[in-house]
Amino acid sequence: MNLVPYKWPQGRVIRYVAATVCLSYVGYAAYSFWAWQGNAPLPLVGGEADPAYLKLGFVGALALLLAGSAVTYLTVFAHAKLTDYLIAVEGEMRKVYWPKVKPWFSWGSELWGSTYVVIIVVIILSVFLQAIDLGLAPLARLVFH
Repeated sequence: MNLVPYKWPQGRVIRYVAATVCLSYVGYAAYSFWAWQGNAPLPLVGGEADPAYLKLGFVGALALLLAGSAVTYLTVFAHAKLTDYLIAVEGEMRKVYWPKVKPWFSWGSELWGSTYVVIIVVIILSVFLQAIDLGLAPLARLVFH
């Protein structure tokens, strides 16, 4: 496998986003390993820390960080098929029509109009589903009791 970034300038935004997501998972895994192995106090949980296990947990967490970073780089930046897919995703996202957000404070803007449509559809669907639920509840009580 080549270590040079594949088709580097293309799709760099989506690659950075994907790498950030992957590295956040790697960081969480490393912290969880450190806290688990070192019996370290977790936030909002408390507990006693054991210095010998903290060293082992730190070394393991560091190894997880390094391995996870290398795997993230190799998959997001150097893997040809995945990189081509990410480049295609970024190209398709550029074709999407995004509502204008410039006058975001204006009540008549496109963004607010879309928001109204979403809120109205959610209210209509929730009322419809509640009516179905209320209508089928007596039938379900007869069948299951």
